[in-house]
Amino acid sequence: MVEPNVESNSQFSEEVRGFSPELDSELDDIASAVSYELRTPLTSIRAALGLLLTGMLGTLPEKGQRMLEIAFSNTERLMRLVDVLESDVETDGEFTAFHQLSGSEPLLHQLAALSWQQKLCNDELTALPTPMVFMRQLRQAIAIAQADQTLAILLVDVDRFNVINDSLGREVGDQLLRAIAQRLILNLPLVQAITHLREDEFGIFLEQIEDTNEAIAVAEKIQQAFASPFNFNGQDVFLSVSIGIATGTKHDQSENLLHNAYSAVYQAKALGKARYELFDAELRVKASSRLRLETDLRLALARQEFQLYYQPIVAVATGKISGFEALIRWRHPQRGLVTPTKFIPLAEEMGLVSLISQWVLHQACSQLHQWQQQFPSQPPLTISVNLSAQQFSKSDLPEQVQQILQETGLDSQSLKIEITESAIMHSLETATAVLEQLKALGVQLYVDDFGTGYSSLAYLHRLPIDKLKIDRSFITRIDSEGEQLEIVRAIVKLAWNLGMDVIAEGVETASQLAQLKALRCEYVQGFFFSKPLDRTMAEALLRQGLVIRA
Repeated sequence: MVEPNVESNSQFSEEVRGFSPELDSELDDIASAVSYELRTPLTSIRAALGLLLTGMLGTLPEKGQRMLEIAFSNTERLMRLVDVLESDVETDGEFTAFHQLSGSEPLLHQLAALSWQQKLCNDELTALPTPMVFMRQLRQAIAIAQADQTLAILLVDVDRFNVINDSLGREVGDQLLRAIAQRLILNLPLVQAITHLREDEFGIFLEQIEDTNEAIAVAEKIQQAFASPFNFNGQDVFLSVSIGIATGTKHDQSENLLHNAYSAVYQAKALGKARYELFDAELRVKASSRLRLETDLRLALARQEFQLYYQPIVAVATGKISGFEALIRWRHPQRGLVTPTKFIPLAEEMGLVSLISQWVLHQACSQLHQWQQQFPSQPPLTISVNLSAQQFSKSDLPEQVQQILQETGLDSQSLKIEITESAIMHSLETATAVLEQLKALGVQLYVDDFGTGYSSLAYLHRLPIDKLKIDRSFITRIDSEGEQLEIVRAIVKLAWNLGMDVIAEGVETASQLAQLKALRCEYVQGFFFSKPLDRTMAEALLRQGLVIRA
């Protein structure tokens, strides 16, 4: 490695006369940085800069011009230099010698043009070529390709990147994007072009490949590159990527190739992420449908197309409704009623799930407050709301909940928040802190779908949990399989020992209810009592005072 030959600012001043000390220092910093990066003697870099600033850029040999391109590749550094130059011109006569040689305006315009060109050509976050440059390269390659040559685009989408931004912060997210760009460059040295398309997406262009297998080999190499974690401040961050592959020839349009790659990556994500998919004609139809769904989903909140349904939660001992679980539905103008399993995963990918969760929480609390006044009872009715792992990872969740309670006038003890055990165990330390803050507000906390995740019983007793909600998969076979019955019995005993109540969801038969009564399960919900109801039907049920079968 060639170390930069750091010389005094005065020596550089002899090469570029009539400059202020501040400008001298800035130019010296630039020269030193470029010298180190290019492993080129500092004097050569200084000479090149001197020629630029004395208006003789056109006299530089090709190598010198390349040095200048790299010298000003850092937009921030270049703009600082422009600021210094403008200051020198405006404030004193110290810049006179330079002004006489080349004139300040042409130089400033030249520097501004270089800066603008840099912004257009290189992504400021990752330093990769911009999509504009990437597509230009692709179009040029298609134009000169031979009839029998194959080209390929790989679209690399970082899975669940919005969760990283939400849980670790956007600053760490930006660092990750820069690290991802570097990892792609290091692992794909022979690839013609790599670009940062948008937040969590990267594009890769392969020119003159033999066949599709060559593109697949590149995709597999990318997957292997992400097997190792990224490390930030001593914390390992594991990432996976979904990859869409589209191939074409000189007869294809560049935009169509990119569109096809998007179709393929959508399919890869739909099939479970962390995989690659090749484009075929059927994917175009699926991608078109998904794109329309994405567009509609973005507009759904503004158009007030979301609606809450309420499924009763019944106290086994009395048969009375103790509360409801709020369940979101999307009343699409063309598709009809869309269930959460269809649109929530898409909302998570699009980064919309937090906004939707806030809407659900606010609507549920507001509705329950109205019902408590309309149908007073002892104890008061409660409302349960599910939060996604993405929403739960937000550090400001307790503040959001507190604000919603204040706005709706609902007592905090009437709100029950449900979170899956897998979401808790994903980041136990963060989860514990958020749970404790919510508990301090007076909110009751449930572990949803208990028994299906990977929670550690050693940690469960340390969490401020009020209730365990047994997953419906255990209840479905409780009256036909002895093993399932014993699992439910064990969960109920565990809850008792930890001072928690138990809710069983998915109760559909009288036999299942009888088994749960025998196990002294306190609360149940399911189609045996009622399907999820809209507001009007839920109010009709409340007027009865009792569930029909209890």
